[in-house]
Amino acid sequence: MKNNWRKWLLIPALLPSFLGLDAKPMQGEVAPQPLDTIEYRVFIAVDKAGVEHWGGKAAYQKKLDAFFGQVNDFWNKAGEGRLKYYFRYVPDWQVTYDCSSRQLENVYKRSAGFPDHDVLLIIDSILDFDDEESAKGWYCSGGADNLSMVVCRSRSKMEHEDLFGIDYFHRGVAHEFGHYRGVTDLYADRIRAKNNPVNNLQYEPDSCVMNNHYKTYKWSPYAVNIINYTAKSKRPGRDFPGFFKQMFPENIQVSVTVKGKKKKGVKLNLYGSRAKFNDLIATPYRTYETDKKGEYLITGVPGLYDKPAPPLHTDELPYNRWFTFLLEAEYKGEKKYVWLPEYEVQQTFFENKDTYQVTIDF
Repeated sequence: MKNNWRKWLLIPALLPSFLGLDAKPMQGEVAPQPLDTIEYRVFIAVDKAGVEHWGGKAAYQKKLDAFFGQVNDFWNKAGEGRLKYYFRYVPDWQVTYDCSSRQLENVYKRSAGFPDHDVLLIIDSILDFDDEESAKGWYCSGGADNLSMVVCRSRSKMEHEDLFGIDYFHRGVAHEFGHYRGVTDLYADRIRAKNNPVNNLQYEPDSCVMNNHYKTYKWSPYAVNIINYTAKSKRPGRDFPGFFKQMFPENIQVSVTVKGKKKKGVKLNLYGSRAKFNDLIATPYRTYETDKKGEYLITGVPGLYDKPAPPLHTDELPYNRWFTFLLEAEYKGEKKYVWLPEYEVQQTFFENKDTYQVTIDF
């Protein structure tokens, strides 16, 4: 008797087969359609010492193929249904080198001879040349003919680093390929509280593979927008010249109210933050004041963020960009704050608008 319930549960599941019917979506439901696939061919150069360490070419090729399966699976799942295409990176192992990977990188930076490939990947599993240590780690850089190049270099001088065995390595490569597609580092917008002399608050950017690939398993809305927008381009740097700066809107409209009424004469301070330092410069980069409508239209926004004009009130500005602005509104000693990270302001581009709106209420 105890097992009879199992038989009754099976009957409804088997009925369509007994009746000769096919299981179909219910009326009003739309069966999901497969996405078109876009492929990017990856020219791969691998260090000879690494190939020999892991058993020769056949064994290494097997590891490489399995790894790219991980990269592609992660890349698409991280879109959480928001990507317009299925993206596939196709590994093409072309070179096994027996020299400094740093030297090889410099050669590839100057070479335009890769018409059949879309992106370069150099893998180096051990720092066996003196010049490699100064450039250890993983990063994406540019080469000739608008070709992006990803370098994955070991952090060890003593033993081969099993990059394929690191849990987050495939997410790290996905991060670097994100740069290839046109997405910036969101972690560069981070501001640490101890480095913020204005209001002593921390700013943490959106959760994204481009913020923290060690622990994050999704693309942010900003990254999704860019990946979809540049999807059909095999070399975004060639097909979208100046794309990053073009994503900024021309204006930022600031509207200020006090107890629900528009207020004239509210002081607005714009403080800039620096990548690498994750700090905020204490002196305002720009200062404004609201008009009789309680508004101020900040114009020339691309030039405020990218290659900003002096005075910068700092001797060093990495990448010659402000990554995040903190907007401060002050009225009768009371202050309100709004974060303006570049990636948030640039979302206006995908809304086909030329003005980013900010509202501050006292």
